[in-house]
Amino acid sequence: MSEPTLNKPIPEITDMTRPFWEAAKRQQLLLQKCQHCNTFNFLPKPWCIECGSRELVWTEAKPFGTVYSFTVSRSVAMNFPGWKDDLPVIMCLIDLDDGARMYAQVTGCSTEEVSIGMRVKVYFEDISDALAIPKFSPV
Repeated sequence: MSEPTLNKPIPEITDMTRPFWEAAKRQQLLLQKCQHCNTFNFLPKPWCIECGSRELVWTEAKPFGTVYSFTVSRSVAMNFPGWKDDLPVIMCLIDLDDGARMYAQVTGCSTEEVSIGMRVKVYFEDISDALAIPKFSPV
C-alpha cells in the first residue's frame, strides 16, 4: 500500500498491476487469463496459478460472482481512522463467474443479510482522480 488518502491506504500501482487498476478506473474488471489453460488469475502474477504458463493476456471478466466466505469488521486499526465512518465493513472472498477468486468489500446489504452463496455484482468506487476500487453489491 502507498500513502493513505483520507486516512485510508491506497493500492500501490506496479507494472504488474497497472492494467488492473487502469481498467478499474474505466469501470471494467480486467483479469489475467492464461492462454494455455484458460484460467483467470487474481492477483496479477507473472505466471498462471494453475499451469505455470507465462502466456497471460489481460481479459475482461464477467462482473458477477458468488460470496465464498466473509468476515465483518466492527473496528479499525488506529492508523486508519478513515475507515471509522464505514463500519461495519463486510469483506468477502468472491468466486467470480469466470473462475477467479478475489477479496473485496461488499456493500448495499446489512451484516445480517450477507451470506455464503449470495450472488453479487462488481461496481467501482472512485477513491481519487486516478484510482477506482472494485467492490461488490447484492444482485
